[in-house]
Amino acid sequence: MSLQEIEEHIIGIIQLVEYQRLETCLGLSSAVILVYDYIVTFDLEVSLIWSHHSGWTWTSILFMFNRYLPFLSTANSLWHGFTSGLTLDACEQSFQVTGWLFLATITTAEIILTIRTWAVWQRNRTLTIVVSIVFVAVWGPNIAIMWIFLKSMEFGPIPYPGYQGCNIVKSSQIMAVTWALLVVYETVIFILMACRGYISYCNGGNSALFNVVYREGVVYYFYLFVLSLVNIIVISSHPRYIFILASSEHAIHAILASRMILPIRELASRDPFSSWELSTTGSSENYARPYQV
Repeated sequence: MSLQEIEEHIIGIIQLVEYQRLETCLGLSSAVILVYDYIVTFDLEVSLIWSHHSGWTWTSILFMFNRYLPFLSTANSLWHGFTSGLTLDACEQSFQVTGWLFLATITTAEIILTIRTWAVWQRNRTLTIVVSIVFVAVWGPNIAIMWIFLKSMEFGPIPYPGYQGCNIVKSSQIMAVTWALLVVYETVIFILMACRGYISYCNGGNSALFNVVYREGVVYYFYLFVLSLVNIIVISSHPRYIFILASSEHAIHAILASRMILPIRELASRDPFSSWELSTTGSSENYARPYQV
């Protein structure tokens, strides 16, 4: 091996370690955010989900999946990020588990966001059909993309003794399509929520209710849209960084989806009439049908 080849080899190892540490640190920061959010909202979860007067609904079940799946995926991700001496089989199995848990978490969060949007549009039948078609058109391919991506991953031997993490030597760039589809879907949901919020604002109504349902909802959707867009830009400009924002993406999705459920239930527990207003926009039908979450 020539001196130049030795230098290139050393530079490659340094870049690999830098990337691995950056990815692991971002995963650790996502874990800290998840734990912090869990601590500050745990009392609301107990009173508004576990002990809620409506009992266990589909929304409650979705909330629990959305709440706790990220801890499993993050723990697994940190395990293969900080563990040294992992075999190639262990790396492959760990990334398989992490990938599917990431997808399950984001999908659950998007279902919650979709249900909320569908509800504020008064469960409109046409919208139900359209959103259902869009959802299947986005998340059906995402399942196939995840399968293709995980199958494409190849792992190499660790570059030196004591190296922490897995050495990914090959993977498909197809995951960029997943983030692109996510941007499309979140754009649709964002527009639907923003339009409904504008209609509600023009018709007046409960200001506290408007802030919880529409203003915070639109802001949350916008955050998720921007995060997915940033992910696409990062992957497009630095293909090696395909995993860099994955942990942050799924953690933020889970946190914001949970925070869309808890404030509504908290408001409804203080003002029962507000749960009826949620299904309309200030018309004479205001108390015709409750919005339940």
